[in-house]
Amino acid sequence: MKYRISTSLLNQSKSFKSRFIEMFGDPLTNPNNFEIAEIREACRKIIGGGTPSKHHPEYYDGTIPWVTPKDMKSKKIMDSIDHISVDAVNNSSAKNVPRNSVLMVIRSGILKHTLPVAVNDVEVTINQDMKAFIPSEKILPLFLCNYFKMIEKDVLSGVRGVTADNIDFKEFQKRKIIIPPVKLQEEFSHFYELIDKSKY
Repeated sequence: MKYRISTSLLNQSKSFKSRFIEMFGDPLTNPNNFEIAEIREACRKIIGGGTPSKHHPEYYDGTIPWVTPKDMKSKKIMDSIDHISVDAVNNSSAKNVPRNSVLMVIRSGILKHTLPVAVNDVEVTINQDMKAFIPSEKILPLFLCNYFKMIEKDVLSGVRGVTADNIDFKEFQKRKIIIPPVKLQEEFSHFYELIDKSKY
């Protein structure tokens, strides 16, 4: 199947959304009656982040990417501004996140208007303002990442301000997600990769 490749970021965004709706329907109403499950059930694991002690500057002199909201400016994460050491991971709540997980910002002022999500192409760690979703065999990372963007407005409508704008994650992970056949997800992921490559 041949896909028309958009030439601008705006058109690319529209292409993702229109292609998603064409293939899967409205993700909130599930008109195609796909299997559904809670987000926490659709993932093998959901990992929280952590910040190594600032009293140990040597913890921040490592090679392991430590992703924070300031890195979440695209849907692919290949590195980060800050890095930490193995000792930092061993002595803090920061955990290794395997590649091809879906990263999400859950606490930040940016949640007033945007829900940053991305797939990590390399193993990373994340700070406490983020969560990492490790999909089960039924969910492909690029599908899950784009699913979250498709329900962005609905998610952000429930953002509450306490000490910072944040997602009520206990409730979020109970949300129902559609689980289309993997072959359909693969077709969408292929489309995404084609458009992503066209940017370079």
